[in-house]
Amino acid sequence: MKSMQGVVATVVALGFVLLAGSPASAEWFADVFVGPSFTQSKDVKADSGAGRGTFLDVEFDTGVAYGGRFGRYFDGLPFLGVAVDYFNFSSDISRQTVQLQGCFTVSGCGVNGPGSSGSFDLSTIALSVDLMLRLPLFKTADAPQGRVQPYLMVGLPVYITTVTPRRTTDFRAHHSDTNVEIGYTAGAGIAFHVYKNLALFGEYRFNHVKVEADLEDSVSASKSTFKTDLDNHSALIGISARW
Repeated sequence: MKSMQGVVATVVALGFVLLAGSPASAEWFADVFVGPSFTQSKDVKADSGAGRGTFLDVEFDTGVAYGGRFGRYFDGLPFLGVAVDYFNFSSDISRQTVQLQGCFTVSGCGVNGPGSSGSFDLSTIALSVDLMLRLPLFKTADAPQGRVQPYLMVGLPVYITTVTPRRTTDFRAHHSDTNVEIGYTAGAGIAFHVYKNLALFGEYRFNHVKVEADLEDSVSASKSTFKTDLDNHSALIGISARW
């Protein structure tokens, strides 16, 4: 927990360092956003005392993503900006029939056939300092930076993912673990200036992170590690204040 708090504090401090000392004339912005979130099917590996078992091509539930960011664009380079970003998405696993291979706590070794994946809750928070690139179009007196602004964003977030088994024969139910990893994110969107300092935007965002959670097996409560990759796609809509 202390290490997680340290990582969060480091990201926040870095963001404030990059945002600090800007000229008063810099364009600041604050965004909030929400939208559906989809995680690609992936293999899930379980490393326990019995050995390694693999759940092949596991499907993740569609969820809701949401978050916010605060940043500024530079006066000298009005197409370039930085932002501190908070992003939350879920990648839950519902019980489903998948192909099993390898060694499992209850079934033993040599398994190669259909079986249940069990169900899990996976909740992820991403904290990052993102680089923002925009193209100001259709400039007016009311919108000197453009009434329409296509943009790109990239970042290397710290991902904080909590994995909680719900109904599974291989992991102890409701015993969760939180994993902290560095991953990457990229996105593209378009913002429309609608009223004075207000803009509406739509954004596609991709996130990738590896997850490795130390859980407990369902028989002896000894260490059993849950491993997978999260490739998450989100379609977001939001509102932006500019000043």
